[in-house]
Amino acid sequence: MYVGRFAPTPSGPLHLGSIITALASYLDAKHNNGLWKVRIDDIDSPRVLEGAELVILKSLENLGLFWDDKISRQSENIKEYKNILAILENKNLTYNCRCSRKKILESSQSDADELIYNNNCRNKKHPSSNKSSTRLIANYKSTNFIDRAQGLQFHNINNSISDFVVKRSDQLYAYQFAVVIDDELQSVNNIVRGTDLLNSTIKQHCINNLLNFSKKTYMHVPIALINNRKLSKGNGDKLNSHNLSLILVEGLKFLKQKIQKDIEDGSTEEILKYASDNWDTKPFEQISSIELSPTQCQIVDNTRT
Repeated sequence: MYVGRFAPTPSGPLHLGSIITALASYLDAKHNNGLWKVRIDDIDSPRVLEGAELVILKSLENLGLFWDDKISRQSENIKEYKNILAILENKNLTYNCRCSRKKILESSQSDADELIYNNNCRNKKHPSSNKSSTRLIANYKSTNFIDRAQGLQFHNINNSISDFVVKRSDQLYAYQFAVVIDDELQSVNNIVRGTDLLNSTIKQHCINNLLNFSKKTYMHVPIALINNRKLSKGNGDKLNSHNLSLILVEGLKFLKQKIQKDIEDGSTEEILKYASDNWDTKPFEQISSIELSPTQCQIVDNTRT
């Protein structure tokens, strides 16, 4: 059975970009007669804003994006992270790293997408400390996958293989590590999210395979740009419109969905029913980002920096 999810970080209210992602994941699940779950990604505690979770959940409800099953939270899974990391440590698949970000910047190669760590600490056998991070010894063999929207994804064998952090130096579990466990715990098998997370999926896919977790299917939808910058918290993060149907309609137009004129004036329930019945992923295939149209820009506030 198809099980999808939407996993916002409670660092502020939903903006149009996150609503578009929520809408895409919801419609894909409902079109495939599946379940759509919600998880609050609150593992990065310094980013968590008090009251944001309630605001996010209320926004989803107001838009008619009702979830199946109970709400899950990363903060409830700390014990699972600890146990699984211990398994990897016992298999000698991890090591302690003392390299600062500054040192990595100075000594490592980088490509167009991300910093490449030179695995400096892999064989140094540093003891664990509250100032060291934990890295997974990376093996990207057989981590190629077909993204339903962006096509074949693979690790560039011409680049150095970079071991990546699974537990940060501040002792918080890294997103790359936690999200794989979270999805398995929620029985999620279809992941729909923005292309800004596409590059990191190879790492998550690697962890998923290493732990022999169930197979996952991925689809990364275009991210929204405003003035050639990613729409995000702090850049267009305030919705100006109180017309919920308009927000859904503009989200559908962004995703290049066909929508009948009479449906545009419908209720959120009517719009979502029509959209799920007619959901089509082909219009945004191979598209990584889309600039918001003038109409769409009118319902967001991009004056904040």
